[in-house]
Amino acid sequence: MGTFERIRRISPYALAAFAIIFVAFMVASDADIGNLVNQGRDYRTAELAVINGKKVLYKDFEEQVRERIEQQRSQNPEQSLEIDENQMRKSIWTEILEETLLEQEAEKIGIKVTDDEILDVLLDNPPDYLRKPFTDSAGNFQRQTYLEIITNPDIIYRRLPNTVPQEEKRRIVEQFKKDLINIEKFLRKEKLMNGVRTFVAIAGSFVSPSYATEKYIYENSVADARVIFLDVKDVPDDKVKVSEDEIKKYYDENKQFFPDKPRRKLKYAIFKIVPSHQDSMQVQKNINKFYEELNRLTDIEERSKLFQRKFTEFNGEISDFKLAKDLPTQLAPYITSIPVGQVVGPIQTNDGTYFIRLEETRKGENEVVKASHILIEFGNNKDSALTVAKDILKKAKAGEDFASLARKYSQDKGSAINGGDLGYFGKGMMVKPFEDACFSAKVGDIVGPIESQFGYHIIWVQDKKSEEFKYSYIKFVPQVSRNTERIINRNARLLKEKVEKGIPFDSAAKELEVTVRTTDFFERNKPVLGSNYLSALAFEGKVGDVLEPFELKNQGIIVAQIVDERKGGYVPLEDLRERIKFTLMKRKKLDILEKKAKEIYAKVKNYGTLAIAKQNDTTLNVLEWLDIKNNGFIPGVGQDWAFTSKVFQLPLNSISEPFRGERGYYIIEVFRKVMPDEVSIKNETRKTMQSIMANWRQSAYMMWFNKIKENAKIKDYRAKFYRDF
Repeated sequence: MGTFERIRRISPYALAAFAIIFVAFMVASDADIGNLVNQGRDYRTAELAVINGKKVLYKDFEEQVRERIEQQRSQNPEQSLEIDENQMRKSIWTEILEETLLEQEAEKIGIKVTDDEILDVLLDNPPDYLRKPFTDSAGNFQRQTYLEIITNPDIIYRRLPNTVPQEEKRRIVEQFKKDLINIEKFLRKEKLMNGVRTFVAIAGSFVSPSYATEKYIYENSVADARVIFLDVKDVPDDKVKVSEDEIKKYYDENKQFFPDKPRRKLKYAIFKIVPSHQDSMQVQKNINKFYEELNRLTDIEERSKLFQRKFTEFNGEISDFKLAKDLPTQLAPYITSIPVGQVVGPIQTNDGTYFIRLEETRKGENEVVKASHILIEFGNNKDSALTVAKDILKKAKAGEDFASLARKYSQDKGSAINGGDLGYFGKGMMVKPFEDACFSAKVGDIVGPIESQFGYHIIWVQDKKSEEFKYSYIKFVPQVSRNTERIINRNARLLKEKVEKGIPFDSAAKELEVTVRTTDFFERNKPVLGSNYLSALAFEGKVGDVLEPFELKNQGIIVAQIVDERKGGYVPLEDLRERIKFTLMKRKKLDILEKKAKEIYAKVKNYGTLAIAKQNDTTLNVLEWLDIKNNGFIPGVGQDWAFTSKVFQLPLNSISEPFRGERGYYIIEVFRKVMPDEVSIKNETRKTMQSIMANWRQSAYMMWFNKIKENAKIKDYRAKFYRDF
């Protein structure tokens, strides 16, 4: 038996210990057999996709999903790991698509990975993740032990303790075999991908010496010029007219530059899944009942017993010990001020209505302070700011309401709206002078002005605590009841039925009091409203079809009708009309400027330089543009490659004829030009070539692969199995 076959017949029971993070192709949830049965498909042969003729089977895809989930959970056996199955499926789909396309391209190119290459890695040059379990504390790799276990499954079986049942030993060996096969697959794919990437990088990063020379020259050249610039933006729109015939003629002559793919458009309405009025009323009823029962009790133990019953009934929760500064802001004043065992509520907050019971307190190591402040910024006059701060301090100490003073005077707008309240905070959370003042003062003290980098602070210390608090709470928030869900789903289906009977979508939606919107045109396999499933459904039907209502993640139940389609070919004229009109108007404005530019040139050409021309004709608007580079950018004007390229073609100290650029007409006199000498060009061209090649190598592969993906023939059937993909 060959070495490779022997390897394939084993599988390390210690693969979990091997920490094989590298085999990262497995994801999230069990196969949706029910969906397949309902569609009359055979689970063993159902196709998830076809990529350039290669089938991707649903069962194989789900197998990878399940294995990936198991792998992630095995890496965190002590944690209750929540896995986003949908996101994992998306990740695996991307991997399969990219791997399949790369394998197909590798075959075309002629790149292969032999068994000997894989053996070389496994036996002679094992990667770190395989070496690590066989490396002792001194850092020595136990090669012999590694080779024995990798190549001989009997050793694994015999080395397991006798306490391990034989059946378990066999399972361990089989698992090792399975995992080693995955290692082999991973190494093969890795080598294949690296081979393709290298091939593409080399093929796509060829740089000619002449290009490198030109690039070095224009990157290291600079010029100064005097310019008479006639800006196209200075020609009013009403000076030019573009007819419909001109727009159509331009479109017909240039439409090949505007290719388009098949597209669809939807009209839709979303029924939001939110609590109904009845749901809210029921919650309020529960709150009122709890409050009334609690209000009838004065004994702390009786109130606690009632809370415990309600805690069980409404699925209350218990919080761990927290410092006062870490308590929820709107609950903290209650939690920190009641005795252990006491129940308070209802407490209305931004996220619901609470009843709380203080369970326990304990002495903490870190003291926290509760304070309010009024900030007076320095502004332009620090002494004046100090005078204002002292005046406010007097008012506060005289008994004026601190919160009112903060709202009126404080320049810390974030806290001013809350009367200056900063809540509880510990050391290290505020700037040092402010912190020192707060922790030095006594509870109830009003101190200041305290100077910090932000200005002068007037501070009212309201409380100090070092305790930690443990509390339980019951939170009441309106929830969507089953009855409300039924009504929402019924209304969605009713809208579909009305439209299918011939009632216009807008009219039917108005009857059901739901807003109608329309999507832009979208392509196949591009998410619309964040959903690939919705996009897939839109391309399965025909114009006029009403799609089956379904829940759109985080939005509600959507009902959509296909209202328009485009077959592909070229972007239609109506989508390009304004763009073409703008282009033609710009051309006509440039034509107007051409006449004016020629008139100006006739006046200045005999002066020799624009500097002399300006001395003789003060009406000329001659600009000086300094440090111009051949990078297509004019400081203060914008991009115009035609201009910057022209500057470096012109001779020094002569007035050019009018030159038409992208942004207007230019009459140019270059009066300084610094360019690299022949020695520098010769010495630096090679370095420039290497730099360009390095940059191109990084982008060449992605550009190549995106083109491969764009041209691939992909039949994607995921919408038949999943709603989120």
